[in-house]
Amino acid sequence: SPSPPPPSPPPPSPPPPSSSPSPPPPSLPDPCSVDRTLMAPIDFLSSNVLYNNLNGVGPTTTDPTQILVSNVGFTTPTSGATMGMRIVSDSVYQAHKPNRNGPNAKGFFVLNIRGEVDTILNFTFVDDNSQDPVTVPNFVISIYDFDRGCSGQSAGLRNKTCDGGSFDLGEVVMAKSSTADPAQGFDAYITSGGTSEVEIGAVTGGWTSFSATLAGTGADNPGKVQGLTEDQLNKAVSLYYSNTSSFQLRVRLFPPPAFNATLTDTGRNILLSGVVLDFPGCPPPIPPSASPS
Repeated sequence: SPSPPPPSPPPPSPPPPSSSPSPPPPSLPDPCSVDRTLMAPIDFLSSNVLYNNLNGVGPTTTDPTQILVSNVGFTTPTSGATMGMRIVSDSVYQAHKPNRNGPNAKGFFVLNIRGEVDTILNFTFVDDNSQDPVTVPNFVISIYDFDRGCSGQSAGLRNKTCDGGSFDLGEVVMAKSSTADPAQGFDAYITSGGTSEVEIGAVTGGWTSFSATLAGTGADNPGKVQGLTEDQLNKAVSLYYSNTSSFQLRVRLFPPPAFNATLTDTGRNILLSGVVLDFPGCPPPIPPSASPS
């Protein structure tokens, strides 16, 4: 009798799953769960600028190549030494308007970044007297006004003509979590939750990225570090740190893929504070009781 037909070959194995970047660390399930009363009081409004010459771009080009400010706060809410903050950059940093760098009259710490720059900034808290690094048990860095300009929008960000329309420009601020960088990474990030306009992603090298999802206008720029409107809170993020003297932020400006012109005559202000933000649903923190006299 004829031999049976050979068995059918097995179906091909499915392709292995494509590799993807590791997800960013999860935000706290409850933005109010951080004990905000433990955060070091940081107030740039009362600080003093000693040096202002980040990477040698000025505005005071005779200063050492750093930004150094004193009297930014105390290491703990109820005691501790007064401290300052030193910022140094990599050799890539450039500013579009360096005269905007440093603390401003609204209480923000401003860092001006030029277009086509992808730079890493190193922040260190220092003792006001010795200028040696000081470890801060708990502190927060809040970043404001994540913004982007879209086609047809003339407000908020500078417009240029590109392919018959306006180009899209915004900032990306990146930081490392304590998982990626145990020595100086953040423990948690907090946004306004479901209404937030801040997109969170993962970038090679252990960076967590924060960027805008929507265009903004000058009308929604924050005029102060606290008491923000809901719209302003939706464009902000807070990073919580513990037991470190330093942290890093990586900042770059992004154009759309179709944009081919130079961005070197464009810049953005990155607005920072050390203030605990009252995101929606979070009651104001109860200040610690004063020590009995």
